[in-house]
Amino acid sequence: MSRILKCLSEFGFEHLSVGFLLHVLWEQSENNELNTPGIRSSMDRWWANCLRDDGKRKGVGGLIRKVRDGEDGYVFTRDTYKDELPRLRGINVGGVVNEPNGASVATGNAEEPPEDAKKLDDVAETSETAAAL
Repeated sequence: MSRILKCLSEFGFEHLSVGFLLHVLWEQSENNELNTPGIRSSMDRWWANCLRDDGKRKGVGGLIRKVRDGEDGYVFTRDTYKDELPRLRGINVGGVVNEPNGASVATGNAEEPPEDAKKLDDVAETSETAAAL
Protein backbone atom coordinates (compact mmCIF):
# COMPACT_ATOMS: atom_id res chain seq x y z
CA MET A 1 0.00 0.00 0.00
CA SER A 2 2.84 2.39 0.81
CA ARG A 3 4.27 1.98 -2.69
CA ILE A 4 0.92 2.74 -4.28
CA LEU A 5 0.48 5.87 -2.15
CA LYS A 6 4.02 7.04 -2.96
CA CYS A 7 3.43 6.50 -6.69
CA LEU A 8 0.18 8.47 -6.56
CA SER A 9 2.06 11.36 -4.95
CA GLU A 10 4.94 11.25 -7.40
CA PHE A 11 2.67 11.23 -10.44
CA GLY A 12 0.47 14.11 -9.32
CA PHE A 13 -2.46 12.16 -7.86
CA GLU A 14 -1.81 12.80 -4.17
CA HIS A 15 -5.39 14.00 -3.69
CA LEU A 16 -6.48 10.39 -4.29
CA SER A 17 -4.20 9.23 -1.48
CA VAL A 18 -5.82 11.75 0.85
CA GLY A 19 -9.26 10.41 -0.04
CA PHE A 20 -8.16 6.83 0.53
CA LEU A 21 -6.59 7.58 3.91
CA LEU A 22 -9.64 9.51 5.11
CA HIS A 23 -11.94 6.74 3.90
CA VAL A 24 -9.98 4.12 5.87
CA LEU A 25 -10.02 6.41 8.92
CA TRP A 26 -13.79 6.78 8.62
CA GLU A 27 -14.25 3.01 8.35
CA GLN A 28 -12.09 2.50 11.43
CA SER A 29 -13.62 5.24 13.53
CA GLU A 30 -17.32 5.09 12.78
CA ASN A 31 -17.81 1.50 11.59
CA ASN A 32 -14.99 -0.38 13.33
CA GLU A 33 -14.03 -1.88 9.96
CA LEU A 34 -10.50 -2.12 8.51
CA ASN A 35 -9.49 -1.74 12.12
CA THR A 36 -6.97 -4.50 12.76
CA PRO A 37 -3.81 -3.63 14.71
CA GLY A 38 -1.73 -4.19 11.56
CA ILE A 39 -3.79 -1.83 9.40
CA ARG A 40 -3.86 0.84 12.14
CA SER A 41 -0.11 0.56 12.62
CA SER A 42 0.61 0.77 8.89
CA MET A 43 -1.70 3.72 8.44
CA ASP A 44 -0.37 5.63 11.43
CA ARG A 45 3.33 4.99 10.83
CA TRP A 46 3.66 4.63 7.06
CA TRP A 47 0.68 5.39 4.86
CA ALA A 48 -0.06 8.86 6.23
CA ASN A 49 3.61 9.75 5.83
CA CYS A 50 3.58 8.88 2.12
CA LEU A 51 1.98 12.26 1.42
CA ARG A 52 4.66 14.59 0.03
CA ASP A 53 2.76 17.81 0.72
CA ASP A 54 3.53 18.94 4.28
CA GLY A 55 0.10 20.49 4.78
CA LYS A 56 -1.76 17.39 3.63
CA ARG A 57 0.50 15.10 5.68
CA LYS A 58 0.01 17.21 8.82
CA GLY A 59 -3.73 17.51 8.24
CA VAL A 60 -4.29 13.77 7.76
CA GLY A 61 -1.89 12.95 10.60
CA GLY A 62 -3.74 15.32 12.93
CA LEU A 63 -7.07 13.65 12.15
CA ILE A 64 -5.56 10.21 12.73
CA ARG A 65 -4.16 11.32 16.11
CA LYS A 66 -7.52 12.83 17.06
CA VAL A 67 -9.26 9.52 16.33
CA ARG A 68 -6.60 7.43 18.06
CA ASP A 69 -6.57 9.66 21.15
CA GLY A 70 -10.36 9.46 21.31
CA GLU A 71 -10.62 12.80 23.11
CA ASP A 72 -14.17 13.43 24.27
CA GLY A 73 -15.35 10.33 22.37
CA TYR A 74 -14.40 11.86 19.01
CA VAL A 75 -15.61 9.82 16.03
CA PHE A 76 -14.56 10.57 12.46
CA THR A 77 -17.96 10.28 10.77
CA ARG A 78 -18.92 10.19 7.10
CA ASP A 79 -20.05 13.81 7.43
CA THR A 80 -16.63 14.74 8.82
CA TYR A 81 -15.06 12.90 5.88
CA LYS A 82 -17.15 14.95 3.45
CA ASP A 83 -16.11 18.18 5.19
CA GLU A 84 -12.40 17.37 5.52
CA LEU A 85 -11.77 15.84 2.10
CA PRO A 86 -12.25 19.01 0.03
CA ARG A 87 -10.33 21.05 2.59
CA LEU A 88 -7.34 18.70 2.62
CA ARG A 89 -7.36 18.32 -1.15
CA GLY A 90 -7.05 22.09 -1.34
CA ILE A 91 -3.88 22.34 0.74
CA ASN A 92 -1.12 23.36 -1.63
CA VAL A 93 2.62 22.93 -1.21
CA GLY A 94 3.64 25.14 1.69
CA GLY A 95 0.35 24.67 3.53
CA VAL A 96 -1.77 27.30 1.75
CA VAL A 97 -5.37 26.24 2.30
CA ASN A 98 -8.09 26.48 -0.32
CA GLU A 99 -11.64 26.57 0.96
CA PRO A 100 -14.06 23.86 -0.30
CA ASN A 101 -15.63 26.39 -2.69
CA GLY A 102 -12.23 26.67 -4.38
CA ALA A 103 -11.27 30.13 -3.10
CA SER A 104 -7.67 30.23 -1.95
CA VAL A 105 -7.19 31.73 1.51
CA ALA A 106 -3.79 33.14 0.56
CA THR A 107 -4.45 34.39 -2.96
CA GLY A 108 -8.20 34.63 -3.45
CA ASN A 109 -7.95 32.58 -6.65
CA ALA A 110 -10.86 30.27 -7.47
CA GLU A 111 -9.92 26.74 -8.48
CA GLU A 112 -12.04 23.77 -9.47
CA PRO A 113 -11.19 20.43 -7.86
CA PRO A 114 -9.52 18.00 -10.27
CA GLU A 115 -11.94 16.01 -12.43
CA ASP A 116 -10.67 12.69 -11.04
CA ALA A 117 -11.32 14.00 -7.52
CA LYS A 118 -14.97 14.51 -8.44
CA LYS A 119 -15.08 10.96 -9.84
CA LEU A 120 -13.70 9.61 -6.54
CA ASP A 121 -16.56 11.27 -4.67
CA ASP A 122 -19.01 9.61 -7.08
CA VAL A 123 -17.39 6.23 -6.43
CA ALA A 124 -17.63 6.75 -2.66
CA GLU A 125 -21.32 7.65 -2.91
CA THR A 126 -21.98 4.60 -5.14
CA SER A 127 -20.20 2.38 -2.58
CA GLU A 128 -22.38 3.77 0.20
CA THR A 129 -25.53 3.10 -1.83
CA ALA A 130 -24.44 -0.46 -2.62
CA ALA A 131 -23.57 -1.11 1.04
CA ALA A 132 -27.03 0.11 2.09
CA LEU A 133 -28.73 -2.43 -0.22
